[in-house]
Amino acid sequence: MYSNDTIFTKIAEALLIDYTSVYYVNATTNEYHWFSINPEFHSLQLEPDGEDFFTVMAKESERVVYKDDQHIFKTDIQKDKLLKDMKDGAMKSIEYRLVIDGKPVWHRLRLIKAATGDNDYFVLGVLNVDEEVRRRNKAQILEHERDIYNQIASSLAEHYDTLYYINTETNHYIEFSSRDVYKNLNIPQEGKDFFKESAKNIPLAVHPEDSKRVVELHQKKVMLNNLKQNNSFTCTYRLIINGNTINCRNTQMWASDKKHIIICIENINAEVIAEQVFMQSQKNSITYNAIAETLASHYDIIHYVDIEGESYSTFSTNKTFGNLEVRGEGEEFFKYVLIDAENNVFFEDKERVLTCLTKDYLISSLDNTKQFNMDYRLIKNENIQYTRLSVMFSSDHTHFIFGIENITEEINKEEEHIRALRTANEMARRDELTGAKNKNAYQELETNIQINIDRDKDCIEFAIVVCDLNNLKLINDTKGHKAGDEYIRTACQIIFDIFSHSPVFRIGGDEFAAVLTDRDYRDRDSLFENLREIVLENKKSDNKPVIATGLSVYDPENDTKVSDVFERADTMMYQNKKDLKST
Repeated sequence: MYSNDTIFTKIAEALLIDYTSVYYVNATTNEYHWFSINPEFHSLQLEPDGEDFFTVMAKESERVVYKDDQHIFKTDIQKDKLLKDMKDGAMKSIEYRLVIDGKPVWHRLRLIKAATGDNDYFVLGVLNVDEEVRRRNKAQILEHERDIYNQIASSLAEHYDTLYYINTETNHYIEFSSRDVYKNLNIPQEGKDFFKESAKNIPLAVHPEDSKRVVELHQKKVMLNNLKQNNSFTCTYRLIINGNTINCRNTQMWASDKKHIIICIENINAEVIAEQVFMQSQKNSITYNAIAETLASHYDIIHYVDIEGESYSTFSTNKTFGNLEVRGEGEEFFKYVLIDAENNVFFEDKERVLTCLTKDYLISSLDNTKQFNMDYRLIKNENIQYTRLSVMFSSDHTHFIFGIENITEEINKEEEHIRALRTANEMARRDELTGAKNKNAYQELETNIQINIDRDKDCIEFAIVVCDLNNLKLINDTKGHKAGDEYIRTACQIIFDIFSHSPVFRIGGDEFAAVLTDRDYRDRDSLFENLREIVLENKKSDNKPVIATGLSVYDPENDTKVSDVFERADTMMYQNKKDLKST
């Protein structure tokens, strides 16, 4: 072996002295010397040496090298391989992890092969690069997440026709990727005062019936108040473009910095939405992350799924602040999601959901539309949760983006609205005094029956009973209208009680009609006779209703209109009216 001075000279020629350890290895005999730095003097000092470097290194690696990196010392850093792979003067760097205090710490081994005279040797320098490697790995992870955010932003933005990015402090705004058709509205793509421009342009572009409401919704004070109460605000209205009416949805929301408002305008006349909406926004100064996080706040969970490999990343949305947070990653997404659906989807929806949640089905569906949507029910804590799934391609068509949204509150509001409309419609067709259906309701039923007659007159069975109150004018004149109203209500209740399975209509001040079908139609003769018997008994009293009545049955051989049946019953009623007055 060489003297210490000779060895120091060779190491000095090959390595800097800032390595934590340096090994000098004779490539012929495998003898080695180990040098380390004295922190006080920053000079190399000789430490333990040995006879067989490569055997010792392979053995020692099992004790101090991180398990996943031990193969480096057992295979890559062995003399035969190094002599084969490296020429004299060549340098090779290898990164690995040492286990220090129970934790893996990154080091870099810098290996030099050299020769002096007849002696071949290796010089190995060890450098602690843990901070550098972790910083680099963190940067790679951030870059990967940024790429995912960008993909999500691009895909979500493509769902809209126009985006406005408004500075709430200065009112300055930028418009992104408007379709050509919207440019006909002559609204500038960038301006100093969004709210002033809106007040000027909305009356020119919005349908006259919607204009006043939309102008108000675009006032700064109103918009800030709406967003103060909710993270987002949505309204719908109609635009007039080139003489055509276009229904659109306007969604207003805070950007994640809480200083800008993003307005998304979506054409809801058609399913296909412009593909280039978000690409144009790349030319502007707004970052993808701001838009991605704002648009993604519409969803509770987002899955970013590799179409080919089926690996996925899951993001949850902080709806208060609008930011995306990485929730986890996994493999075999479609296997995972089918198992989850099998366990949690409401049984009535399960077959439909399992059919749709396959890769081939989604690819086929997205060939024809920009976004696949499906509503279904989940069982959460023994309660039903209404859920909406939205699936779209990433902008490069290499990933699916799954957006999952809890729409239970939306469904409940819709159902409440439907019930309110149904109640309002029912009230609009109800006579306030008697509770019977009114003349409008009778005309609607008559129209529906007529449609069935026109379609197949032989399959229709119904009868009409027409009723008219006697003496109503006399009661109003002698006892007052309050007594007259009570007379009408009492008479109506008699008709209700007799024809209890049929709709009863008040078609005039003292006129009623009942349309008999099914059970009442089959028992019409006995029911009608019972009504007339009650009327005859009432005639013996001074204060009970006397009702003139007529009954007519639909005859498919002779009747072509519902009015034919009504007129016969009406004629019969007038004859009965005369009979009642003459007795």
